[in-house]
Amino acid sequence: MKSKVKGQRSKVNTPHYIFRSLIIGTIALLFAACGPGGDSFRLRGHITDMQTGELYLYNLSASHARIDTLTVQNGSFLYRGEVDELTPYYLVFPNGMEQVIFIGPGDDLTYKAAANDLRRHTISGNDANEALNKFRTDTYSLSPTALTSAAREYITDNPKSPVSIYLFDRYFVQEEAVSDKELTKLLNILKTHNPHNHYLLDLETQIAQTQRRVIGKKLPNITLTRPNGTHAQLWDNSSEPYTLIAFWATWMPGGYDFLWKLGRIADQYKDLHTLRIVTQSLDVEQRTWQEAVRRDSLRSILHTSDGLGFESSAVKQLGITTIPLILLTDHNHTVIDHTDSPAQLDQMLQKHIK
Repeated sequence: MKSKVKGQRSKVNTPHYIFRSLIIGTIALLFAACGPGGDSFRLRGHITDMQTGELYLYNLSASHARIDTLTVQNGSFLYRGEVDELTPYYLVFPNGMEQVIFIGPGDDLTYKAAANDLRRHTISGNDANEALNKFRTDTYSLSPTALTSAAREYITDNPKSPVSIYLFDRYFVQEEAVSDKELTKLLNILKTHNPHNHYLLDLETQIAQTQRRVIGKKLPNITLTRPNGTHAQLWDNSSEPYTLIAFWATWMPGGYDFLWKLGRIADQYKDLHTLRIVTQSLDVEQRTWQEAVRRDSLRSILHTSDGLGFESSAVKQLGITTIPLILLTDHNHTVIDHTDSPAQLDQMLQKHIK
């Protein structure tokens, strides 16, 4: 009789159990359909004409420093993460092209592009990306000079917009031809309306640090990481009167050709004992960088990298925001020349080293 009672109770409760399970399952599906919440975000990408591949996703905000590899399968990728404020991330393609994506807490973003025309990409999911989409569309056919003017006008007309901070970075902070006076003017406009923005505060620090690497400035000593993990100093006890410091990466356009060119220059000046060469790679995939260096066996060059890309301490201390960048210093560690064009490297060296 006792067993029979148990069976009857079980039979009565079963529909309630099923009903409750269905409710819980439905709620879970609804939350999943609504996308991320809180500090979480989701980024979905669709790239036509690119079935498989790898992309990098990173940002230049020190408060949210992170670098990840995105795997493209069947023309799509999916990335999930967390962020506590609207932050500009940079999507990097194998050809070195960078595209900015604004990501905020709770965002559910969609990236769309064609591999054969990446400049016409679109990002949907929040107001900042929609605004940047419009700016790109409106300025697509402009010349570089006109594009800079359009960026300047956008910044002054929309000083509160996160897009303005990005445009300030892209078209003014990263361009060495921009005068200190204009940098200061635009920075002050943006700081007035965004006093606590971490991205802008990082840019302010970069601007101050960049002054250390212009011609006539003395570079600080910094700690670098060799391929075997040991450390070296930028300034050692070498007797060469000149030092060439090259910032590069295997993923940048012409990266391997640039590495070969440095090797040729090292051989050219080796017997003269006048030039020391130091490289800082911004590769995130250390194995790729190590294989490139090992294959060329450039023993007379000090190759360094810590796998942190633009978040590297050495890169930040010297205010490096774009690559390639090549600095030439004298025996006092003072910058006497620089170029962002490997094609001009020989001419720059011949100008100073007799």
